[in-house]
Amino acid sequence: MYNGGDSRFPVAMRLRKQSDFARVYRFGWIQKGTYFCFHILPYGGGARMGIVIPRRWGTAVERNRMKRLLREVFRCHRDFFLGTEFIVRPHEICKGCQLEEIERAFLTEFRAPKEEREVKYG
Repeated sequence: MYNGGDSRFPVAMRLRKQSDFARVYRFGWIQKGTYFCFHILPYGGGARMGIVIPRRWGTAVERNRMKRLLREVFRCHRDFFLGTEFIVRPHEICKGCQLEEIERAFLTEFRAPKEEREVKYG
């Protein structure tokens, strides 16, 4: 993993509270891809990410490894995600993938034309 530069993932860049997750789920749009499902909401500040991996996805070792890889991709490309709060949920196809494959899929599937966005209000 990349260790140069600012290698932290500070609390300010994480979605941690249940109310933060609920706001993104309620007001954001859904973007589904082959590897990931995103819930995306515009955000006035920098970028904030939350990760959701249910228990049925795999063992604790597999879930924690995937979370580490997703945090690493987010941390290394934080400028790419500026102005958004989002929740990422990996699909089971991600199991066993290496960092490079996760990174490529994460960055390509996050991009979506504005016409495809389903914005929910209220």
